[in-house]
Amino acid sequence: MIRKYLILLVSASILCLFLIKCRKPNAISSIPHLTYLGYSKIQYMNFPTDSLIYLKFEFEDGDGNIGLNLTDTASPFRIGERYYYNIFAEYLVGKNGVYSYLINGADTVNYNDRISNLQPDTRNKSINGTITLKLESIIGAIIPDSIKLNIFLVDRALNKSNTISTGAIPVNF
Repeated sequence: MIRKYLILLVSASILCLFLIKCRKPNAISSIPHLTYLGYSKIQYMNFPTDSLIYLKFEFEDGDGNIGLNLTDTASPFRIGERYYYNIFAEYLVGKNGVYSYLINGADTVNYNDRISNLQPDTRNKSINGTITLKLESIIGAIIPDSIKLNIFLVDRALNKSNTISTGAIPVNF
């Protein structure tokens, strides 16, 4: 009788372990998703103005195809083409609560960046992590009292993430 219950208990335990192991993980979208975490400012010693601003945000991507390899130089990732960069950061300057794009000559100033391939070599390709963008102060015709950035990411399949906004960041340039 005890043997019968022991066999039943062992069988039930093996079945439970099998069902737990076979459970699918939470599905993460193959379209990247960003969440803004905040900013920090740095002043170099003996300088009364802000020198650097670090923007921090989280990302997640279900198929892990964020980032580019050094060899990703063919279209649409070629220099000068739209997707040479994979992080896009629009830079807006504010004066008394009114924001506009900062224009230098004929170009709008941005902080677009190209990050390296982050795809893992594992069976599960979903990834998440934190990215920090470093912004140096820009001095132009307008000296802002605050800045805003709108940031989005594009993966190798050209899926565009949601756009996050920093909100107003007070600055002393």
